[in-house]
Amino acid sequence: MQKLQKVNGFMNFKCEFENNYLRLFQAQNSDFEKLYLVAKDPNIWKEHPENDRWKKSKFSLFFKNGLSNEFGLLIVFDKRDNNFIGSTRFYGYDINNSAIRVGFTFISKEYWGTTVNFHIKKMMLDYAFNFVHNIFFDIGVNNIRSRKAVEKIGARLVIDSPTGNVVYRIVKENFNDV
Repeated sequence: MQKLQKVNGFMNFKCEFENNYLRLFQAQNSDFEKLYLVAKDPNIWKEHPENDRWKKSKFSLFFKNGLSNEFGLLIVFDKRDNNFIGSTRFYGYDINNSAIRVGFTFISKEYWGTTVNFHIKKMMLDYAFNFVHNIFFDIGVNNIRSRKAVEKIGARLVIDSPTGNVVYRIVKENFNDV
């Protein structure tokens, strides 16, 4: 369970999460090689607009951008196997529209089709909905796996695009924590 964190009266999205199976913690520079061991699988990025992110130079930029993100970069850690299995992050906080974005999520292919992505999103959304009413997901138009995953938790398509990214939105009342 995540304790609500406020800094100077505002919500703190640079936090960490944990349940019985997973731990999401803030990445450090020293975590690059362990996370790259997961990210170097080209299959992870096939449906992604940047489908060559498995290359070390491309992933290095992704990682550095995550670290410099105001809410950090969360490592997804499997507590049962004691392994890094991916990453995710909060970004794009919009106080005027009571919204934040969740994304840049990737997980090891061996966890696809399991409940891992659901658990990641559940921890993050349960926390975020204490502070915002809207959560958005920017997803590559051809990333069918990610699109289906956010639809399963109650997100609805709000911006469709034939190229680039589509945008999904979920409001607290529609969050299916099945």
